[in-house]
Amino acid sequence: MNNDRFTDFDDEVRQLVLDFERTVMRGENQFYDVDELETIIDYYLEVRDEEPLLNAIVYAEQLYPDSSEIKIRRAHWYIAHQKLDRALEILLRLEDQNPEDTDVAYTLGVLYSEKGEPEKAIDYYLMAATDGWQTGRIYANIAEEYYRMQRFDEAIEYYHKAFASDSCDDDVLYNFLDTCEQADRCDHAAEFLDRYAHDHPYCREAWYCLGCAYRDLGLFEQAAEALHLAIAIDKNYTPAYVELSRTQEDNQQVGEAATTLLQLIDVVPDREEVFRALGELFLRQDNVETAALYFRKAIDENGSDAVSLASLGLCYLRLADLSLASSYAKRALAADPDCPEALCCSALVYDCKGNFEMANDFFDRLMLTNNYTEQQCRYYVLFLYSHELYDTLMTFAEDSLAIYPNDPFYSTYLAAAYYHTNRYNSLRRVIANAPTPMLHEVCPELWQNPLMAPILPPLPNEDDNK
Repeated sequence: MNNDRFTDFDDEVRQLVLDFERTVMRGENQFYDVDELETIIDYYLEVRDEEPLLNAIVYAEQLYPDSSEIKIRRAHWYIAHQKLDRALEILLRLEDQNPEDTDVAYTLGVLYSEKGEPEKAIDYYLMAATDGWQTGRIYANIAEEYYRMQRFDEAIEYYHKAFASDSCDDDVLYNFLDTCEQADRCDHAAEFLDRYAHDHPYCREAWYCLGCAYRDLGLFEQAAEALHLAIAIDKNYTPAYVELSRTQEDNQQVGEAATTLLQLIDVVPDREEVFRALGELFLRQDNVETAALYFRKAIDENGSDAVSLASLGLCYLRLADLSLASSYAKRALAADPDCPEALCCSALVYDCKGNFEMANDFFDRLMLTNNYTEQQCRYYVLFLYSHELYDTLMTFAEDSLAIYPNDPFYSTYLAAAYYHTNRYNSLRRVIANAPTPMLHEVCPELWQNPLMAPILPPLPNEDDNK
């Protein structure tokens, strides 16, 4: 048996679990007090080892049928398996018996979170925090509920409360950073994470998140310095290499970005992931031949890598080789019919072939995955605009701008769609966020319209002539 699974647990937990597996799991009788069984069950809950978890719960229920702590753990099992009504029945009965039980309150918070009722979840989490136990985890959970309601400032407030506790996990930093990004408070994230990283100098997550925050602010040198420190703490910390490469790319250091990714070959078990990332890097730089080289290397490592197959198909589209592009799109779909990259590549191939119905069908399937990238969204917008599907484009662009406010790409195509559907009042609202050169390239006829021309900014060449 591989005892590495106990790396994050103390010797007492390890001994209890191994003893349980040597005896009870083999059908032998062994006495455990209720606290020991709670520890065993909590271990299996933490590592998500389903079969022994259920066996441990059933064994504990047989020995201690009236134990509220065992019943709470049964409720946790029900929640994990989406049997929410059965969990709620147990927990409400326990709450009636002891309204002050903070363990019951915490589990009710978890349950209402799963039910999609964040305000109820918060109420119960606040009750659970009254005894001062594990407040770091509880406050982080409350922050996540506020995040789900898009009440980002309140989420940030509770993340700070979580960090002030001694029981806050370092991985909560990722969620804190994401919340600050959503709230457009990256400067706040950087200021806090700088203090946190210096107070916890051996916390790789702190330096990584600080690097991400600096990158968001365009402070690429500071970002690279923080990410190098994260790597120095843990040479196998893959996310730091990836983020460092992106930072170097943003700083126009493409060679350094590629070198950083190549260092991952000795770190990650799947080399195709490194070659794929290198292909994506060079494709973003419009170095299509080099990108294709690395995608082929990824496919050599794993011939069923649907993402690399589809990405190589995109390269051949860019190289105007429709036959090879179509071949790789088909191979990608065969490897994974639901792969977003395969669906997008297939849509673009069929569009190039002039088969609108098939292209539209593949884009529809892509959108249904809810797992598309920003670049795939842009391909979709271009497809909609080229086929004059303005109503669909407007809905999609408006939804996208709710996520990426004032994004010039979506603003430009939304403005053009408003113009073509005679929605001039709506057009006036977004015109300021559409860069003039881009808008003129997409919709030059705007400048010929007597109603719109007076409110449009002059074209650069018109300024030069003056």
